[in-house]
Amino acid sequence: MSRHRISLRNVVPAGKRAALEQRIFYASSAIEDYRLVEEAGDVIAVEVVTGPGADPAELARKVDLLICNDVLPQRTRRPVVVWRSPHTADQAEGDVWARLERTAAVVEMGEGLYATGGLFTDLLSVLDGMLSEIAAGTFGAISYRYPTLISTDVLRRGGYLDAFPQFLITAGRLHADIDSYGAFVSGLESAPDTGAYLDRFGEHLGHCLPPTMCFHTYRQLEHRKLPGDAAVFTARGKSFRFESRYRRGVERLWDFTIREIVFVGDGERVAGQRTEFMRETWRLMDELALPGHAEVAHDPFFGNEATSERALAQQLMELKYELCLPVEGGRSVAAGSFNLHGDKFGSAFRITLPDGTTAHTACVGFGLERLTYAFLSQHGLDVDRWPASVRRRLQSRIPAEGPHRQTEGERNGRQRIPRG
Repeated sequence: MSRHRISLRNVVPAGKRAALEQRIFYASSAIEDYRLVEEAGDVIAVEVVTGPGADPAELARKVDLLICNDVLPQRTRRPVVVWRSPHTADQAEGDVWARLERTAAVVEMGEGLYATGGLFTDLLSVLDGMLSEIAAGTFGAISYRYPTLISTDVLRRGGYLDAFPQFLITAGRLHADIDSYGAFVSGLESAPDTGAYLDRFGEHLGHCLPPTMCFHTYRQLEHRKLPGDAAVFTARGKSFRFESRYRRGVERLWDFTIREIVFVGDGERVAGQRTEFMRETWRLMDELALPGHAEVAHDPFFGNEATSERALAQQLMELKYELCLPVEGGRSVAAGSFNLHGDKFGSAFRITLPDGTTAHTACVGFGLERLTYAFLSQHGLDVDRWPASVRRRLQSRIPAEGPHRQTEGERNGRQRIPRG
């Protein structure tokens, strides 16, 4: 382990400290930890911890590049809150996360990876069911189950690659050649680094792991004319984003579950549907007795000269709202987002309305692990203390997928499932 102090060529003002903290790990994979050095509130240096062999001059160059391209251009605005829950944050007694771990309801499987089971999984399914009922019952959404892989070209045409390169997780395969297979197998046992060894014999598959569900919908509708003036689609699936060292429990995962609803139609119609779904969400949060708020937000654009302009435009035009819910430790998570795209995806994928004009789109997405954890942070693990509507749904689920019954050991925080 090595420590390096990087004196910044460009001081970071106090108001942009958060922007630096949200990006510093993406400057270099060599950075394992950091500490910001301040003077009069401004950041004047960064002390980084790295593995052996890191080049201090190269680290300084990368950090300065990050600051110049992605931090200083950011234009800060005061948060604009558009909804606030009438419920106050009254965190459950005890350490909910520790109890979930003790009972193996959440099990760490690797960096940014968690398995869930028992009460956590049952609750996640119930909350997803409540969202699905809104999508289908109020908006007539058609439900789809999409593949795990998505074409890299679809993400490129949809603008994801140049907007969020830091999140991208790609799929690869070995070279399709008998000699390559033979060489790979023969040298595998002695390879010191399996990942680097795979790279020697591999290539990009032409697909990625999807960062969200909506790109599947746009690909599905590509070159198609809607049969009516609007259509609504919904899907639940796994999404993947490389969160680097920002990973934290189920609050920030590399592999997470999302429920997404996509609206396609004319501009006025989809904007209205987004607003209506937001109102339905506020109603649901009230039913769940969850504290929190919704605010104008922007996406974490990265590595692009237009980053700050795109983020500011999203905020000024209120193209993105986020549902922020408190969790343990005084933190909060963005458990939902409500996004308006204009004709961006309609144009990119040639989706048209019956009159031949380009379709507009909007989407709503919920991170189900975050929503579940926020619920447990507020209400605890004792089902008898949960809101009545959630208890009823747990009790009425299909027997084959019936609710997990808490044991006395789970209620007391004792381990239920053997852990490896």
